[in-house]
Amino acid sequence: MKKLLLPLMVIAAMFACSSPETKTADASTSSDPHSGTFSSQDEKSAKVKELLEAYMKNDSSKIYEYYVDTVQIYDQMAANQEGGKTKANPGGRAGFAANERMNHDFYSNIKVTTDNIMTLKFANGEEHTGVWCVWTGKGKFTNKEVSAPLHLAFIWQGDKIVREYRFFDPTTLYEEVAASQKK
Repeated sequence: MKKLLLPLMVIAAMFACSSPETKTADASTSSDPHSGTFSSQDEKSAKVKELLEAYMKNDSSKIYEYYVDTVQIYDQMAANQEGGKTKANPGGRAGFAANERMNHDFYSNIKVTTDNIMTLKFANGEEHTGVWCVWTGKGKFTNKEVSAPLHLAFIWQGDKIVREYRFFDPTTLYEEVAASQKK
């Protein structure tokens, strides 16, 4: 009986491998507007990686290249909530670029992991690039090594970013800013 079992398992495995794959849902024909496809090797994911690499070098040129002038940046900073919703930070692209450069006033050796970037192309035509990473740096005023999880979501219209959502714990940033104000 044991001698029969092994050949039967091999035959079953061969049949399973040669059977055509069936899919239960195809994103291109789905009526769900939130279905779609994703890729980490597309042009938009590559652009976001360029943005992060430029940020680490304190270079805001990619912000001016990839964002619209009126970009809306959403995060939990500065008590910028109203009616239970976060409002866009003021300043558009120029304000955002200045804010990103300011991080280097408070931290040295800023690094962001870039190995988890993915663009989602939804059935309704929207394109979002998500980043799940870790931000690290050394406080210039506290001398503390900081490591924090960071999630970014970039919303595209054509080849430009029109909105960005940033999710992180700002506690260590607040501490560094406070330390910079002590004399």
